[in-house]
Amino acid sequence: MGAGAVQERRCGRRRSGWWIVAGGAILLTLQNGLIISAFGAYFVAITEDTGWDPRVIAIGFAIVQLGNGALSPVTGWCCDRLGTRAVVQIGTTVTAAGCALASRADGGGLFVGAVCVIALGCSAAGMTPLTVAVVQALAERRTLALGLLPSGVALGGLLVPAVVWSLTLMGWRATFLTVAVAIAVIGLVAGAVLPTNRTSDVSPPGEEVPSTPVPGHDLRSAVRTSAFWLLVAGHGSALMAVGAVNLHLIPLMTRDRGFSLAVASVAVAAMSVAQLVGQIITGMIGDHFDKRRFAISCMVVQTAVLVGLAALPGVAVVAAAVVHGLAWGLRGPIMNSLRADYFGLASFGTIIGWSMGFVSLGMMSGPLLATAIAGGVGGYPAAFGALATITALGTVAFLLLRPPRLAKPVTAGVRDRVGRG
Repeated sequence: MGAGAVQERRCGRRRSGWWIVAGGAILLTLQNGLIISAFGAYFVAITEDTGWDPRVIAIGFAIVQLGNGALSPVTGWCCDRLGTRAVVQIGTTVTAAGCALASRADGGGLFVGAVCVIALGCSAAGMTPLTVAVVQALAERRTLALGLLPSGVALGGLLVPAVVWSLTLMGWRATFLTVAVAIAVIGLVAGAVLPTNRTSDVSPPGEEVPSTPVPGHDLRSAVRTSAFWLLVAGHGSALMAVGAVNLHLIPLMTRDRGFSLAVASVAVAAMSVAQLVGQIITGMIGDHFDKRRFAISCMVVQTAVLVGLAALPGVAVVAAAVVHGLAWGLRGPIMNSLRADYFGLASFGTIIGWSMGFVSLGMMSGPLLATAIAGGVGGYPAAFGALATITALGTVAFLLLRPPRLAKPVTAGVRDRVGRG
């Protein structure tokens, strides 16, 4: 590649980098607001309309969470070789198809099958490929970019009252069909701003040629470090709580604390606003503080919030949910920024893919654990108390975390061999 082509590509990346953040945020807004954050409302509406076992809906939600991470190793590998735009647009189409299938489900098994399709699409159009695109495009403002990208997750919570309105007016089947259309139309347009080049061909700003050795870990060297697994343990424990609160905050407020579905949906929206504020704050200041200690502080707050959700009555639950959203937002952007700092960009797509694959086990198991414990004699207080214990253990993982030793430079050829292995 000539010098002119390299310079043109660099300029294009600088011009389009923040558009990638904006397009990714829109995609996450749709995915989180219309599916993930709204699943608690679907939980209430579907069980009341069909009489299906609540565990069916909980399993469906767990599948979405698991798929969004368990498929990340494949998603990251595809991004390294096909480019993020292709991966995300395929995922958007599959997500819309899954929502359409869910609207036609006439039994719990068929609903879970449709949710499996949704999970596949959400993984391919979710956080992993979007993070890869942003990290490659905006290395100099990485923490800020990673703080703004998941603003879509927070903004999505503001759509939950609209989903509740649709469920009340049209029912859950028509709502799922409407969601399918919205994701197909808006999602494909938003995904069009993502880069078409393979991420394995993209060098960090300042590198002359993509094949020049880049300092950083490949997957094999990363998984041999304690930092990789301590990040998985800490991040996974945090997401156990996030997943459980996403699914059970609305049932907790409506069935255990006596709030209406509309009020509970507003609480979800308020939690999402707090999350957005936290993400923006971290994006602005995250590079100026010790990220590991920042994560520890957020985990301590998150643990205290779970204790509050277990014990606090009435309106205090809303306040606890808002603080949970703030702590989640403050911590979230730090996770992948730490991974980029610790392991470099040489095989970032593959490393983050496998990381999220392991972390997703927490996002999946949290809702299932809360469902199982809440159905027993201890109810929701016991469920959230157990989650608080788990996040406390996750805090210990961050306390033990240290940067790994710098790996040898990795060339493009080595990256390809690692990916095939």
